[in-house]
Amino acid sequence: MRADIGQISSYSPDDEVLYGPPVGLPALREAIAELWTRSFALEPKLRDLNVSVCSGATEGLSLLFRCFARDRAVGLPRGFWENYANGVELAGGRSVLVDYFDADGRLDLAGLHDQIEREHIELLVANFPSNPTGALLDRDECAALAGLLRECDCLCISDEVYARLRYDGKPAMSLLGFAPERVVVVSSASKEYLLPGARVGYVLSVNSDLTDRVLRKLIRANTASPNVLGQRLLLPRLEAELTDLRAGREPQFLGALREELKSRRDALVELLLRRGFRLAGRAGGEAQGTIFLMVHVPKWFSGSAEEFAEAALSAGVCSLVPGDSFGLPETLRFSFGGMTTEQIGALDRGLGGLQAELKRSN
Repeated sequence: MRADIGQISSYSPDDEVLYGPPVGLPALREAIAELWTRSFALEPKLRDLNVSVCSGATEGLSLLFRCFARDRAVGLPRGFWENYANGVELAGGRSVLVDYFDADGRLDLAGLHDQIEREHIELLVANFPSNPTGALLDRDECAALAGLLRECDCLCISDEVYARLRYDGKPAMSLLGFAPERVVVVSSASKEYLLPGARVGYVLSVNSDLTDRVLRKLIRANTASPNVLGQRLLLPRLEAELTDLRAGREPQFLGALREELKSRRDALVELLLRRGFRLAGRAGGEAQGTIFLMVHVPKWFSGSAEEFAEAALSAGVCSLVPGDSFGLPETLRFSFGGMTTEQIGALDRGLGGLQAELKRSN
């Protein structure tokens, strides 16, 4: 009998959704730990105590910044999700933009080292595949970045929401597998499991004191517990994936989703190149992961990225995010996550109409 908790229960059981544990349902924590261990061949293997479930990756990031960013310089990748900067500021840290890649798209370890030393950066944020550019790291690059973290005595929060949504045919990577003593991972059910409204995220760390004690207290003070209904929705999807992984198979649902998203990306790339846009991904290439595509403002438009976004919206073509939001001026972010074949065709016609209208008005 529970005589300690402030909730009404045992009155109409079919209508009740009760509080869950602050760090998530035990079965879900166990499933996430096994899924990540198997998906990324992690050593040491994760246990349930190494997982903290939270209200989306957003809460996970916010709480980790509260843990690690206060009075510290935090390196954010050039081309970053704007909530990183918000989280660092609210936690009392100082954001510094860092360049992971040189002008030719190579991982710039020397440049990163110089920036870390010069700016006294103690915490790096990594996000691969990257929102917004879709940039990836391969195995050798992950190992090299792990070496840099150790050399510079730097911690890393790795946002791996899109870790398995990569289109280069290579295995998915988690930085947790390369520097487990330096890296804390944040991920969520929003993208790979199509549950953004469920608000279920998770933090993974080999340091169970962080995930099972510190975050337990912070979540308890912040939101009391993550969404129980969302966790219940997610659990059978993870269990289905684990059935495939235990049998040595790629998860069927994830494989099919990745192929569909790659098809959408390819169609969008073809369309935008034909309409005069230039790609703005790593080394000027297309997105190799995520659900986003960055492009430069086309030459047939004389205004800024923000003005292009406003023009496209006013003409009923589409909504876009100007790259200034990510620290990438004069670029635009397209999301193909929700674009069907029919919608991509409509976008093609809409952009053609906008270009023709601008040509007539000039």
